[in-house]
Amino acid sequence: MDKLNLDGKVMKKMGGNVSKASFASILMLDGEGTITSGGETVAFRKGDSFFLSADSGDYIVEGSCDALITTIREKAAPVRIGIDIGVNETRIGLVDIHQKLLACEIIRTGADRPAEEVIREIGQRTLALLETHGIPVDQCVCAGISVPGTVDQRKGVVCYSNNIRWKQVEVAKQISEYLPLPIHVANDADCAALGEATAGAGREYQDVVMLTLGVGVGGGVILDGEICAGRNIGGNELGHMVIVEDGETCTCGRHGCLEAYVSVRALVRDTERVTGQEMTPEEIFAQAEAGNAELKELIRKYTGRLGTGLVNVVNIFRPQLVLLGGELSAQMEPLLPSLQSMLKEGCFGGADSEYPDIKIAALGNDAGVIGAASLT
Repeated sequence: MDKLNLDGKVMKKMGGNVSKASFASILMLDGEGTITSGGETVAFRKGDSFFLSADSGDYIVEGSCDALITTIREKAAPVRIGIDIGVNETRIGLVDIHQKLLACEIIRTGADRPAEEVIREIGQRTLALLETHGIPVDQCVCAGISVPGTVDQRKGVVCYSNNIRWKQVEVAKQISEYLPLPIHVANDADCAALGEATAGAGREYQDVVMLTLGVGVGGGVILDGEICAGRNIGGNELGHMVIVEDGETCTCGRHGCLEAYVSVRALVRDTERVTGQEMTPEEIFAQAEAGNAELKELIRKYTGRLGTGLVNVVNIFRPQLVLLGGELSAQMEPLLPSLQSMLKEGCFGGADSEYPDIKIAALGNDAGVIGAASLT
């Protein structure tokens, strides 16, 4: 017996599969919505129950509800696979119906490796992870893949990723050779934002914008509980809004982008210019806090650049919450009061309008995996 919870906001839908091995009995403890199976859709409310006979195939529950799912199979609760492909490493995770990470494995990505080689290893290691935990493939309802770069979500293709040097890679098609499941592909920042919205610091909000401050700067936008990436290929690239005309050269080739000022690369670069030393972000913030005047001024300027970007984002999307994630998020807590003040002063309408909360992301490296597994 497993409990299913749909909040009707971010988690609006959950699917499963009833194989020959067992029936599924679903008791609706609270809420209302619909259940679809065998081409038929039936409305439900609190107290209703449904019996799905063995081998009845896929089913989908939609709405806002708490439900109990009973089967006679061991580990019969649906499992979703989340794959987060990063610049240096790829995380493969198994996620349950409660958005909990059951297991995770890490492999090396490496921009020096051909995409086909990386995808082959991902497929093989995913199958091995399932076998290790006694989870058959037919217990998995889908696999989601998080990738840095420009993604065609409809075709499951990575059009271009500068960081891992992929171009026109048919990720969904290649992964499906190992995982005969519905495969969904999305940008890594979108997946991280979705993960935080479903299971992390944003789970109480429907409208969330997240900036990931790492080697680059990514951005994910969740509106009404759904990824907002537009209808065209490309999605949101919040890190590539220009905040300084004719400013620093960005990795995208333009000048003055937010990424060129608030990424790890930018922070390390500016520190080396000021001190003549190459330092880690932890060392930079620690020495600034200890009283190093040069680094205190550098952090002040960094905070101003980041605040400018956040004000722009809030004025465009008007979210309920802004989240800061990525490698640098561990250093952001002392900056939050200043950033909150900048939002209050800089957002259009000032005191006569609403401005969002600002928090540090809670899931760390797990956000991309859980978000990828939540793609539909």
